Amino acid sequence: MSNEKAPRVLLTSVIRPFGGPGEGDSVGAELFHAQVTRAQGPFSLRQVIRVWAIDYLAENIQAPAVTLHYPSRRELIRELSTGNYTHVGINFVVATFHKVREMVPLIRHYAPDAKIILGGYGTVLPDDVLAGWGDAICREEGIGFLRRLLGEPTDAPVRAPHAPIPSVQVLSYQLPSVVGHVTAGLGCSNGCDFCCTSHFFKQKYVPYLKSGREIYEALLQTRSRARADGQEMNGFIVIDEDFFLHQRRAREFLDCVREGGESFGLMGFGSVRGLSQFTAREVAEMGFDLIWNAFEGAESGYRKQQGKSLPDLYRDLKSVGTATLTSMIIGFPYQDEQTVWSEFEKLMELEPGLTQCLIYFAFPGTPFHAQVIGEDRYLEKFRTAPDLRRWDGFTMHFKHPHFDDPAAVERLQRAIYREDFRRLGPSTLRLGRVWLTGYENLKNDKNPLLAARAERLRQDVRGILPVIRATTAFGPSREARARAEALRRDIIRLTGEPTTRERAMEAAAPAMYLVSRAGRALNLMQQPGLLRTEHRTGSATASQHTRHTMRLQGGVYTGPARTLFEDLADSGRRILARVLPDPHAGSRGFESVTTRGGELPYSLPVMPVEAPAPECAASCATRPAAQP
Repeated sequence: MSNEKAPRVLLTSVIRPFGGPGEGDSVGAELFHAQVTRAQGPFSLRQVIRVWAIDYLAENIQAPAVTLHYPSRRELIRELSTGNYTHVGINFVVATFHKVREMVPLIRHYAPDAKIILGGYGTVLPDDVLAGWGDAICREEGIGFLRRLLGEPTDAPVRAPHAPIPSVQVLSYQLPSVVGHVTAGLGCSNGCDFCCTSHFFKQKYVPYLKSGREIYEALLQTRSRARADGQEMNGFIVIDEDFFLHQRRAREFLDCVREGGESFGLMGFGSVRGLSQFTAREVAEMGFDLIWNAFEGAESGYRKQQGKSLPDLYRDLKSVGTATLTSMIIGFPYQDEQTVWSEFEKLMELEPGLTQCLIYFAFPGTPFHAQVIGEDRYLEKFRTAPDLRRWDGFTMHFKHPHFDDPAAVERLQRAIYREDFRRLGPSTLRLGRVWLTGYENLKNDKNPLLAARAERLRQDVRGILPVIRATTAFGPSREARARAEALRRDIIRLTGEPTTRERAMEAAAPAMYLVSRAGRALNLMQQPGLLRTEHRTGSATASQHTRHTMRLQGGVYTGPARTLFEDLADSGRRILARVLPDPHAGSRGFESVTTRGGELPYSLPVMPVEAPAPECAASCATRPAAQP
């Protein structure tokens, strides 16, 4: 009889708090606030994003599993001490590797028999950097890898977990509804030279949901679960690097939506190349309210940018109420400061709802990383002692033909975010303008799906009236305040006078702005909270109840007194770290990251891919089986 314990798995994100001394403020639990609306102060969109990878892993293995999203050090220790785990998996990125180095000794101490599995895009780091920090390293599609590691069958289909996130919070006001999530697939075939996502999966697309009907039914399923829990799900995020590029599947999804006759509210990702295969009305029928699209640079020349002109594409999308989150990159070799500002002017002419601006940087495992090493372009401080905490898209790492001072690129990036906000105002209002345009154009449409979309957009745009009031009082510029006043007039003209409740919310908006500003200034109630779920245990159903989703936002949802105590303790640690800084933090022994290029290393340990294996496992197996 074997004495080996039955597997019991803990899957966790890195620990909070985020934004400590030496850490980039773009790395954390929030996407919008950290990388998109970061210059918009209290108007910034606040929404904690759970680590969906660990939800998918937990849902798709047979062993009992627990997930921890953003535990504190104390919460992680408590879980390790009581969980009797055989395996502990950590999802991380390069910029949070220092947190892994803090967590691993805790795991070794409080769960000494557990095997540590490292996963996520942080595993692009070379073996000599990761050596000693994990017993296994997953550098491929994770479900197939974990099933093989646990000795489970690999041919089971991939199931979408119920993994909602809170709705967006603005001016400290939190909508009580949640946003659903479905991952349609991983990876990207576009192969941009800087893109970790594309090259992590060898420029292959790994479908989790292979048909449009599977995507449609997954959306309905997670919404039904939320409604059964007594919670409203008012929108969805579809994770797929280029949803519209897979034309047959997207059209099947469109057919399903038409058949169902219901207007969804979706956020997704789409390139010019993919979007050019559809009309704007078809995109609207699918339900897309917001699409993340790449502007990058006017001369960047990526394949994904081929298709319709951006002005035409954006005009058509706006006409049906579909806004864009547009990404720009600075630091391309052809760009000098004048070129960057010229391209920024072209971006501003498009009036995107949201703007992201990242610095072109060399991520390990990408062609650009190999090029920078081959040309000896890394700056001395990153070549000899790379601070991995700044592998975040907000730091200039290499020599540039037009910028002698790397800090000049970083200052330019900050200026672009400020100028975007100054000119166009809060993103909430920019989105509202697009949605109002869609309502005006579609309210009498003969297509019942689009007419229903118009009514949903009308309701959404009424919800931004308080933010308009705060903008007229505290907007970043005269131009932004004038835009806000014009938008309010148009909302009232097209949708009617404010109700008594809406007027009360408008009156409270300036005070809510000041409360948000104070919280940011004092660093109070800014961290995420712990979300813990169980799978295949007696408490699994209760732990996955939709109401627990709001805990991700932290603050009042995790207990104000406890949160304030934790915030004050964190502030004390930050002060101490500034007084007694560690000059070598984040840089010891990492020289190989910036001195050795090449393809992504293999997963460890090497395991055979059993046949028959699902496409998601077989297509991303990174190495043949080890010989006995």
